[in-house]
Amino acid sequence: MGKKTWLIITLFIAVIFIGYGYTKHIETTQYYNNAMDAGEKTISDASYHRAENHFRNALKKKPNDSSANAHLEQLEEYQKGLAAIKSQDYSKAIANFKKVTTISNGSQTLLLRAVSKKVELKEVVHELKIFNKTYKRAKVLATNYEYTASNTKLAVILGYGNITQSYYQDIRKKARNLERSNNQVLARLGYNVSSADEASEKKTATDILPTISSSPRESSSSANSRKITSVQIKQARKEIASQGIDVKAFSDADVKEVIEHAREQNMSVSEVAREFK
Repeated sequence: MGKKTWLIITLFIAVIFIGYGYTKHIETTQYYNNAMDAGEKTISDASYHRAENHFRNALKKKPNDSSANAHLEQLEEYQKGLAAIKSQDYSKAIANFKKVTTISNGSQTLLLRAVSKKVELKEVVHELKIFNKTYKRAKVLATNYEYTASNTKLAVILGYGNITQSYYQDIRKKARNLERSNNQVLARLGYNVSSADEASEKKTATDILPTISSSPRESSSSANSRKITSVQIKQARKEIASQGIDVKAFSDADVKEVIEHAREQNMSVSEVAREFK
């Protein structure tokens, strides 16, 4: 064959290889774009593990791609933040979400979600500090037999608008249990009580405080009870003191109520007094 023929053959082969390379490039680019788009969609659907797989597939076609790597790094930190929330380590979660926002060339969706979570958790941490301090004070008041004052403190916790969120489940449970304990004692002493946790948002703090019942039925019951002598009051004080309770905090009227409650429930004064511990 002549030189001209070989030149034509060479050019033909070159065109084939160039065309193949171009087609391969188009396929690679299309695969990469599809993987990135699928990753963004699964992020929007909060399917974070699936999103990771899509971005790894994108890296198979474009190794060391900065955008795919940025998306993966964001996903890793964001999911660490979610795990920290589950373990109630909110400070760690805030740090994770903050790191998500510092990664450039990543997902705008994850960035916005991380910012929202960070702001939300900062409020949670702030409120929990207040609530835990308030709960400790409420517990001290209850220990000192100041049940109404204790409930007033608990109303700060249980009346908070977002208290039903999972972030506050532990402090809410403790506050409800203490309030329930306070109310049980107050009810035995003749007070009408209601729960701050169940009160409507329109109620004020004074609406949820115990009030002394003055219904005719209760007044009649009290008037018809057997007369309580000073000797019985003195003996009851000894029994209350035997339970390790500061009896000085009880007026004679309080002691009478304890005695009346013991009679109504067929219990001893000592048994009733144990409920004040």
